[in-house]
Amino acid sequence: MSEAPDWRELQKIPLFSHLSEQEIYQVAKLSFVKPYKKETTLFVEGMPGEVLYVVLRGGVEVFKKSPKGEMVIAELGAGDFVGEMSLIDDGPRSASARVSEDSELLVVTRKCFKDMMQSDPRISAKLLMQFLLISNSRLRQADKRFELF
Repeated sequence: MSEAPDWRELQKIPLFSHLSEQEIYQVAKLSFVKPYKKETTLFVEGMPGEVLYVVLRGGVEVFKKSPKGEMVIAELGAGDFVGEMSLIDDGPRSASARVSEDSELLVVTRKCFKDMMQSDPRISAKLLMQFLLISNSRLRQADKRFELF
């Protein structure tokens, strides 16, 4: 069962930390909270993406499959997000994700994000900047892991 998020809870999430109370309230109106059971698959690599997930409680594993098996590339916890690329482009999912423990996730669909871009581009611009900053940080961390090889 889905429910509306508490905007005060969203204030604590790094993705939304640069938004005003009113802007967070707008995001809350265009998203919903959904509980997920452990081992639920959120998406599979290669499938179309249309949803951003923000971990409110619990955890999510992001992984890639190879001939040698699965490789977990990220373990996400409260405040982290996954699926942001699906809000920006029509490309397929670059990895798979599943819930690693019973969790509550904030769900933002591409349609809701596009509606927000139309109704208040300032909020969208702030969120896009956060996506860029956090994605840049993730890429730098990945680069450091490859330096070990």
